[in-house]
Amino acid sequence: MIIISVFIFFFFAQVKAQNFNAQLLGGMNVSQVDGDSYGGYNQPGILGGFSIYRNANDKYNYGFEMLYSQKGSHKKTTPDDPLIFRLRYSYICMPLFIDFKQLGVSLKKITIRAAVSPNIKITSKVDFGYDWQYNSIRPFEISGLVSINYKFNEQLGIMIRHENSLISIGTPANNSNYKTSRRGLYNRLVSFVVSYDLK
Repeated sequence: MIIISVFIFFFFAQVKAQNFNAQLLGGMNVSQVDGDSYGGYNQPGILGGFSIYRNANDKYNYGFEMLYSQKGSHKKTTPDDPLIFRLRYSYICMPLFIDFKQLGVSLKKITIRAAVSPNIKITSKVDFGYDWQYNSIRPFEISGLVSINYKFNEQLGIMIRHENSLISIGTPANNSNYKTSRRGLYNRLVSFVVSYDLK
């Protein structure tokens, strides 16, 4: 743990020396999987990591993020429908983004972030009510995301983000719990993120 902390310290020090800015990110996801037969953003998960960015000019920033992100799907049970169905995915995500600034005189504290994110799967599992089982999905995901960012001050801000898989992460299994949508399965999630710029 000490070695990791020392590495992070020197990494961010080097980032500042190269005129880049570092930003810590942390929050939660609410997600669903398009292509199963259950709608609704019912699956919570955590999101955490950091971003490195540079001010291109008064109108744009550019950079990348490194995130741990939990996604998935969760069917709500009822007395009339007690069937359990849960999907759990976790990824290392690396969004490449552009921030759009100066959106208007009354929107000085707001920026829009647009990104394309290559994601590496860490875990994938499914539960039909008989304990967790391995769930086979593709090892990589490409997603697109858009976020609205509000800065309370120079360091502290909040982001509301929407993310969706751009290509299918897998094929629906041949059972009644799945249906084909866009010919595959797609992660879809909304994230609520707190950002903190390191000065």
